[in-house]
Amino acid sequence: MEVKGILDKIRQQEEEKKEYFFALEIGIGVVKSAVWLVEKEQIKIVAIGASGSWEKEGELLGAVDASLSSAAENFAPKEEIIEPSKVIFGLPADWVQKEKIFPEKLKILKNLSDKLELEPVGFVVTTEAITHYLKATEGVPPTGILINLSKAKISLTVVRLGKINPTQLVERSQNLGNDVIEGLSRHEEKESFPARILLYNSGEELEESRQELVNYSWQEEKVKEKEVSFLHLPKIEILESDFDIKAVALAGGKEVAKAAGIVAEFVEKIQKPAPPEIKGPAIEEKSEERKEALAAVDFGFVKGKDVLEEEKKEEREIEPEKIDKEVIKEKPLPKVPAAAPRLKKIPLPKLDLSRLKEINFARFFSFFPGLLSKFSLKDRTPLVIGVVSAILFVLGGILIVLYWYLPKASVVLLVEPEVLEEEFEVKLDPSLTIADKEKLALPAQEIKVNIEGEKTIGTTGTKLTGEKAKGEVTIYNGTSKEKTFSAGTVIASSSGIEFTLDDEAAIASQSGTAADPVPGKVTVGVTAAEIGTEGNLAAGTEFTVANYAQSDYVAKNESALSGGTSREVQVVTAEDHEDLLASLTEELKTQSAEQLKSKTPPERSLLEESLKSSAVDKTFSNEVDEEATEVGLSLELRFTALTYSEEEMSDLIGEVVKDKIPANFEFRKEESKTEFKFKETTEEGMTIFTVRISANLVPQLDLEKIQKDLTGKYPLLGKTYLESLPNVAGAEIKFTPRLPARLITFPRVAKNINIEVQVQQTNK
Repeated sequence: MEVKGILDKIRQQEEEKKEYFFALEIGIGVVKSAVWLVEKEQIKIVAIGASGSWEKEGELLGAVDASLSSAAENFAPKEEIIEPSKVIFGLPADWVQKEKIFPEKLKILKNLSDKLELEPVGFVVTTEAITHYLKATEGVPPTGILINLSKAKISLTVVRLGKINPTQLVERSQNLGNDVIEGLSRHEEKESFPARILLYNSGEELEESRQELVNYSWQEEKVKEKEVSFLHLPKIEILESDFDIKAVALAGGKEVAKAAGIVAEFVEKIQKPAPPEIKGPAIEEKSEERKEALAAVDFGFVKGKDVLEEEKKEEREIEPEKIDKEVIKEKPLPKVPAAAPRLKKIPLPKLDLSRLKEINFARFFSFFPGLLSKFSLKDRTPLVIGVVSAILFVLGGILIVLYWYLPKASVVLLVEPEVLEEEFEVKLDPSLTIADKEKLALPAQEIKVNIEGEKTIGTTGTKLTGEKAKGEVTIYNGTSKEKTFSAGTVIASSSGIEFTLDDEAAIASQSGTAADPVPGKVTVGVTAAEIGTEGNLAAGTEFTVANYAQSDYVAKNESALSGGTSREVQVVTAEDHEDLLASLTEELKTQSAEQLKSKTPPERSLLEESLKSSAVDKTFSNEVDEEATEVGLSLELRFTALTYSEEEMSDLIGEVVKDKIPANFEFRKEESKTEFKFKETTEEGMTIFTVRISANLVPQLDLEKIQKDLTGKYPLLGKTYLESLPNVAGAEIKFTPRLPARLITFPRVAKNINIEVQVQQTNK
């Protein structure tokens, strides 16, 4: 093979360097990601990341980070390349208006970009990307209803022959079919809707939602009232779980590929020497035409501008304190300046290749054909062999250096702990200023908070209420003496119904002759002793008066006694008061814990077991035995709790357990569990708690020695060595990069071996 052929192959290898990109879809409550590249003018997806869920803005960063990390991990084992730094975004339709991202959404994306060190390349609206992908896969412009499901909302987009109507957002209810009808009813066009519904992107199982729509009554009257109609019952389909992220990657990547192709063509042409018949000016004219062509390329951002350069330029021109407001307000962002969280980098060597750009390889390699032309065919052979040998020697040296310094190993040692359990008493004393380790006493600070609340419950008591029967009776005196009865004197009927005299009654003695006696008498008002209809007695009823015999005194009503009524009503009981007070106190106690924690200084901990409450104000809406169906309580409580210094408590615990730690073990706070139990409060205001500590004592290992002992060992020998170490129960080993099995050893450089110690969980 001639030198020229070898050099052509080398040039071809340089030209085939691949650049990888991230695709990131930010959906309603869901994020998805993928890794893709442009290869031979085709978009190729090489890895799909796991989907992540988010509801609030603060959760978005973590969800994006997890998804991109998953995509990088799925991709990393396949090829050893530097992790992608450029990203294409897929955004919901409500984030974009007239090809621009809303300022508040743009601010979110810029915040993600700054924190995750990614370079935005562009953005696409997800529904548009799905529509184009459907056309590519099905061969015709799609017609249907795209429905993006999430737990809180649905996004509904009607597509007719590839034409996308405005997306409608509907709050999700218990009936998915009604939600779909609501979204369709908001469309201005009231013609029959496509009878094809495509579900996607929810991050949840969609089959249940599909069945719900299949069973929905699409011809009901309430559907017609919404002016929603279909030519026939709609067919419900589910797009593949990764359909939307693939669509984003392919739609966004298409523009990147288009732009890359134009640039490559431009570079190739301006590097070619001008034909003999064309002079310098003609070449300059061609260059200007190519520049204009490049300037007109739409990379998904703003035509005629390099968005990244524009961003840098605007950031330099705007004063620091105005960057957030002015850049977001004025800068025309591309289809996407956003970014994802900081991801773990694929562990590859950090080589500075920036100066390679300064080398003119074309001129360098063009030297050899000219040089070879000066030698005869016979003399060229040794020269070619020498050049090839030199190249192979250099490449071999590079491979050896990389093989020596590049490999890394991650070792997780699972160690068996010693379990230490100890119980002792700790005193929290508000009068102390410094800890007294001998007496196991710590300074305590009291935190107070007042909390008000109201609550109402139904009453549980019942009682009878009503009116007492009233009337008049005549009392007869059959004795020879005058008699006076005081008000309240009891008279009783033969059936035992009692009445009391309303007023005092003075009765004259009996008069007349022995043969014809005339008893004394007086008429007086009476009231039944008890409420109820039992006191309603007919006229002519006779009554005994007090405890006297009827032959001496007797009462009789000339007219009926009436007006007695009764009914059962709900009343407040003492138990109602107690239950209401206990319930509201518990609710306020829960609130107090949060407020007390917020008032606790960062360096101190709140001892919730010390929480106490006292009533500041307590008012019931109804008293006990009062008629009411509900009773309310307005309550204000004062809560107090003690706080202690975490550092002082840790030092105190360390002081207690230090003599009980076996040799070659260490006590770690993070491997311990501490429980507090209230015991008593002394008259001096000191609170005593029983502290129970359960700790996993971790074996002490010489990690530097272990690193040195592992260098160069084969995996099996290294694993055997690790598991032979005292108190080591097992070891997990990972090597990067992935090499053929026969070439894998522990790194020759000790610092490239990372060792982490984890404690084996016990059931004690």
